[in-house]
Amino acid sequence: MVPPPAVTESVACLQQTFDGASGVTTASDHACTANVEAALNFMALLGSAAACRGGRCSQTADEIASCLVQVACNGSSSAFAFKSPGNEAQQHPILDPASLAFVLPAAAFGSMLSVKNGGPFWRQRIIHKTLPILMKTLQEQATSRSPPALGSLAVVAHMLCSVSQTHLGESKIRQMIPTLIAGLVYFSKNLDVIAQDDKGTKGLDVLSVILAALTKILRISPEDVTKFVGVIIPSLLLLSTCNASKRYTPNQLIALQCLEIVTTHPNARNAVLREKDQVTAALSVIVDHPSKIIRQAVVHVRNVWFTL
Repeated sequence: MVPPPAVTESVACLQQTFDGASGVTTASDHACTANVEAALNFMALLGSAAACRGGRCSQTADEIASCLVQVACNGSSSAFAFKSPGNEAQQHPILDPASLAFVLPAAAFGSMLSVKNGGPFWRQRIIHKTLPILMKTLQEQATSRSPPALGSLAVVAHMLCSVSQTHLGESKIRQMIPTLIAGLVYFSKNLDVIAQDDKGTKGLDVLSVILAALTKILRISPEDVTKFVGVIIPSLLLLSTCNASKRYTPNQLIALQCLEIVTTHPNARNAVLREKDQVTAALSVIVDHPSKIIRQAVVHVRNVWFTL
């Protein structure tokens, strides 16, 4: 696949930024990232249009989707590549600009999957082409003690959000969930860094799609996360009780929603009851949150847990 010139030029500029090229300023850093994001989003727009049109255009959609997933998961494709994060950056990817760059193609791929137009089979076709790339990456990362790579984590979350269980398959979903939960835990433990950092917008975007995917799983197939409930609840509690800036409010609301939904889990009653006192105590602390909508949500969720 030959990418549009805007993609290769923007990626080259971003590469210079990561390499610390002379003359690169914070302003140019943001500009390069914005250019790459815009170019990748344009690729995704072309890909989704080709997928919806079908016929001969389907091959173009397949190539674009595969390219985006390859770069998000592995950092490179036949079209272009990103700089691979170093070992130190892999231990704390949220703070590493090169690691955060992998979120961009994952988000572009997610925008392709979220398109509602077209025939009934194009999304299934794209998943058939891209899922093996993701699964291979997850298998390679399974033995690592580092936090999940942000690119593959974001792809996992987007697939779980936008693709039906039928298309993904139950066995593949079960292989993807540990990565999703690992990402949830990592973000909950480092939320203060993300929420207070002006550069943390991409991190918050990843957290949003993680929480959205978790909401869907808890609603549709809670049995898939039964063994993780003891980890999910403390992580959601950290995400629900953070007193961060206003831009974190949407994520906090979704975390509170998940914290309410988990109380209805049919197979984890004992695990939920074990956390009852801790959850109600922690939520009581933030009932005077500055945001009215957060206060209302906290009171509602706390009452749900009180009545268990």
